[in-house]
Amino acid sequence: MSRQLQSCGVVLAGGRSSRMGRDKAQLPLPGGERFLEHAIGLMRELPLAQVVVSGNRPGGIPDPIPDMGPLGGLFGVARAVEADALLVMPVDMPLLRGELLALLLAEGERSGRACYFGDFYFPLWLPLTNAVRKFLRAAVEGRGANSIGALLRHAGACQLAMPARAQSFSNINTPAEYAANYPQQLFPESD
Repeated sequence: MSRQLQSCGVVLAGGRSSRMGRDKAQLPLPGGERFLEHAIGLMRELPLAQVVVSGNRPGGIPDPIPDMGPLGGLFGVARAVEADALLVMPVDMPLLRGELLALLLAEGERSGRACYFGDFYFPLWLPLTNAVRKFLRAAVEGRGANSIGALLRHAGACQLAMPARAQSFSNINTPAEYAANYPQQLFPESD
């Protein structure tokens, strides 16, 4: 009998939020919950070994090399956790539904292959194979491709069919996108 894979949930929250002009992780949702709290809550509803935050923030796993983008965050997490795979979502996808994460987790653990939905690289399920770990190391050391797309191609990722509600995959990167998705919510002036 084979051992069940241990997947770790990862919320990517290490970006500079330059287009938003403030930390996206701390933006409020209707009801008062922050983007980061919401993302962690979605992950905690799933059968994951643990849930971590990637980013230089209290309780987070800091990027070992600043400004490397998502690959830098994934490299730091891969070094810090004991897991067979990562279920990854960015903090700026508050419209993402938990059942989509559950589908991704189930397919990844069933197939053992990296996977994502449609043309959206996030969220994704990523097995921490030796090949994936080597790719991440090479990327952060400047010896290889530095993109999520290249990582997924290298990992032989499976592109899952898009669910009906593509809006769930929207990133909220600017004050205008925030206002369009949460018209009743006042955009906070400062943290």
